[in-house]
Amino acid sequence: MSYFLSLKVVIILILAAASGSIGGVAYYYQTRTANLDSQVSTLSNNAGSLNDQIAALKADIANLTSQSSRLQLINSQLNQTYLQIQSLEAQLTAANIQLQSLETQLSDEISKVQLLELSFNTQLDTLNAELAQDQAEIAQLQNQVSQLQTQLQQSSGLCLSGKTITIGELLDLSDGLSTQGIRARDSSLIALNDINNFLSSAGCTLKFAVSVTDYALDSSMVLGDLQAFDSQGIQVVVGPINAGAINAVLPYADSHHIVLISPDVTSIALAIPNDYLFRTAPNDGWQGMADARMAQAEGATKLVIVQRHDPYGDSLANATASDFKYLAGNTGIVDTSGCVGSDTVCVIQYDPSITDFTTTIAVLNNEFNALNATSTNKVAIDAISFEEFTQIIYQVSLQVPSLLNGRLPGTGAGPTSMWIGTDGEAQDPVISSSSTSGPLVSRIRLPSTVYGFLNNTKTESLYATFTSTYPGNICDLFCKGAYDDVWLAALATLQVGSYNGTRIQAAMLTVADNYYGVTGWTQLERSGDRVAAIYEIWKVVTPSGGIPTWVYGGYWDAATNTFVGFNPY
Repeated sequence: MSYFLSLKVVIILILAAASGSIGGVAYYYQTRTANLDSQVSTLSNNAGSLNDQIAALKADIANLTSQSSRLQLINSQLNQTYLQIQSLEAQLTAANIQLQSLETQLSDEISKVQLLELSFNTQLDTLNAELAQDQAEIAQLQNQVSQLQTQLQQSSGLCLSGKTITIGELLDLSDGLSTQGIRARDSSLIALNDINNFLSSAGCTLKFAVSVTDYALDSSMVLGDLQAFDSQGIQVVVGPINAGAINAVLPYADSHHIVLISPDVTSIALAIPNDYLFRTAPNDGWQGMADARMAQAEGATKLVIVQRHDPYGDSLANATASDFKYLAGNTGIVDTSGCVGSDTVCVIQYDPSITDFTTTIAVLNNEFNALNATSTNKVAIDAISFEEFTQIIYQVSLQVPSLLNGRLPGTGAGPTSMWIGTDGEAQDPVISSSSTSGPLVSRIRLPSTVYGFLNNTKTESLYATFTSTYPGNICDLFCKGAYDDVWLAALATLQVGSYNGTRIQAAMLTVADNYYGVTGWTQLERSGDRVAAIYEIWKVVTPSGGIPTWVYGGYWDAATNTFVGFNPY
């Protein structure tokens, strides 16, 4: 730097000399040189300061680099810790899931224990009730044995007479109620065997026998059959099993003092006090309410009844229609001559002798649509039929298949079919097992009412004997009713001490009121009709891999007008 300054000074002096003012120039440059030296000194000082700052910054950078390394190490440690925390959280979640599962299992086990305890208590209560019932039955049976022994002593002449007394039976073995008639005949033979065994054990030489006639639901033939029994000296007849036949023979039975005991006929028109007809099934006044309540329970506000036009169908249809209207608040009318939307009940009758139901089904469709127009999906169809229902439902499927799809609101578990049935169809295997009708009936279920009772030890004994004697068959209402009817005929004969229709008729109400049979107490009203207890409900279902079958669907309690365990699904 000093070299350049010297050169500058030389140049300035030359120039100053040339201009004549060398002194002024020298002063100027002296000042300028001093300033420059001061600046150089300042710059040197600044450079030193900057070097110090750079050194400090380098130290800071080194420190930060060291801190960064430590932070990276800490971050790595934090990442590892985070992963460990995630692992612990996953383990904790799994542990919570296991804990919840264990809690659920524990809750399930506690529920199972509670259910087992409840079931045990229920079974214990049931066993206690059964024990009480059995004890009551034992007492009843002991009382009956005592009564029978007294009767035998009082009628020792009859007991030791060595006679064989024949009880007549007028049954359908070949027509629309043949399934039921055959079961009634078969159970009568079991009753006969039990009666004769009892008499033998009591030392009696008296015996009872049965004579069965098939009247094939022919009302024009049944009177001749009864007259034939009369000519043989028969004083008591079990049957007939349909109201039309009883109408045909009752005047003759009354005038010739022949006692008729029917296990199933229910026509209200036959509820006549002091006649010679006794019925161990309640009359239609009870079943009409059961059927009306069933339709109502499934949500129906309107009803179409399609019925056999005979004493059975007319009586039950009238009772059901009247009771349904009553339950509907006595609104609308019961229409038997055509249907309009304001009607509450429409009744369609058909001739039981026809086999083609085309016209009946066309009318059914029109009347259903008339009611459904004002009460959509709230119209029930009540079929009061016998085994001809197989043809009716088959023709419905061909002619108006939409009638098979109709629904009612149901009882709480979803919609149900709009079809219901009666004791004319209930438990009839011809209806359920037919290749044409069975699947259709299973589709609509056809919940059907039939008079019932709570089983007792006598009932269970009859079931066992019937099943072993007649494999593949079941003991239905007709079967159980006929069993008791034969016993009533024998007991009334023993009670009066002779086989005399007039005396037996006079004693029958008393004998029935004191008889405890397979259908329970056979208490009769003054009209000679059974006092109702319950109506069972049977429906057709098709088990997986099985065939259409009648199954139990609850019952209607006559005393409370309510359903127990009703399941139409």
